[in-house]
Amino acid sequence: MFYLNGDNSLTQEVLHTLDMLETVGSSDEINILALVDGRPGADHGYGNGWDGSKLIYVTHDARIGEINSLILQDMDEQNLGSPETLESFIQKCLKFRAERYIFCTFAHGRGIIDTKTLTTPGAHKSLAISIDETDKTQLTLQEFRSAIQRGLDGQKFDAMVFFSCLTGMVEVAYALKDLTGYLIASEDEIRIVNDPPGSFQIRGIKFEEPLKAIRNNPYLSIADFGKVTIDKFIEQYTRDVNLKDVNGQPYHCRYPATLAILDCRTFDQLASYLNHFADYIVERLQASHNAAPLLKEIRFTLSETQRYASFLNLEYFDVQDLFLKLAAKTGDEHLKKLCHEVVDFVKTKVIVYERHTLDSASNGLSIYFPHPLIPENIFQCHQAMYRKSEFSKHTSWDEMIEIVRRQMTFDGKRF
Repeated sequence: MFYLNGDNSLTQEVLHTLDMLETVGSSDEINILALVDGRPGADHGYGNGWDGSKLIYVTHDARIGEINSLILQDMDEQNLGSPETLESFIQKCLKFRAERYIFCTFAHGRGIIDTKTLTTPGAHKSLAISIDETDKTQLTLQEFRSAIQRGLDGQKFDAMVFFSCLTGMVEVAYALKDLTGYLIASEDEIRIVNDPPGSFQIRGIKFEEPLKAIRNNPYLSIADFGKVTIDKFIEQYTRDVNLKDVNGQPYHCRYPATLAILDCRTFDQLASYLNHFADYIVERLQASHNAAPLLKEIRFTLSETQRYASFLNLEYFDVQDLFLKLAAKTGDEHLKKLCHEVVDFVKTKVIVYERHTLDSASNGLSIYFPHPLIPENIFQCHQAMYRKSEFSKHTSWDEMIEIVRRQMTFDGKRF
């Protein structure tokens, strides 16, 4: 089932994705359904009739440049940034009985923190899953999770695939752990290169590729489904992209990329490891009369760790890189042990399969840990948002962030 929200800057890319799904099409072994929404007036090349929302049963059509699948319901304008729309879509899809259900979404995603209400200058990223520009709405993580839970009504996805930036986070997977067996997502931004429009030098996730694999082998495991998805994704980012500069001169470049399949059944135990770590940091900082060495270690680690788009790019960090660097920096043997426990568990249990480009230190999973350089007003606003997450409610991670922030000023010095 494909939730394709193109009622934003992704209209052409979303419709092209639907077009490519037709190259596979449904069969006796697989039903492919999609809810697609276009942006009114968008220049996408697929003709009139794609400004609104349509529920599609995807049928086979090898022609590229037109969409000819069966329209189950022409729905005029639907708000794909509404929980009710998502819930209804899932309910309609579940009427097609199946042994396995895979949910895929192609929509903007911006991490765990919603910063749209801030007036601070600069680019902000938030978990604004499925931004609908016509209706001027978006789904928060809590709304997204609740809509899926209601739609499933006690059932569970075998896998969820996010063609959405910055969704490969501990907090996102933890919120969805009871609703899906596996999550395929990127901790980085997913960069699409469609310049000039229609060239599709880099398409991001090629949904048709794992569907081809399922058609060839209906008993394909979810792990192998994920491997096909990831391999075909990363292939695109290992080649040069041909672009033109502002003066029209050609140049070549490559973009970083990462994608992983996560075992959501492991996230309760991962949360336990991370909670032990957070509790120990809090205990040390509260008990010590000289917290400066630990604070310096944490600040150094945050400054050196692989990071992702967020406020000043200083809020989202790769989990394994973070804990390995802190373990290497600290002289505290117990802290070192806790760090290695997290890394070992993530590598051997959480990450089923992961690939990234050579210019990235990504390892498949990120976490929120704001750097002390974040301005105080931004920090407080983001913390208030973060505390609403399930992971924050069930662990001491937010309390650890608070005390680290509070003690980063020591004897008038900021570490």
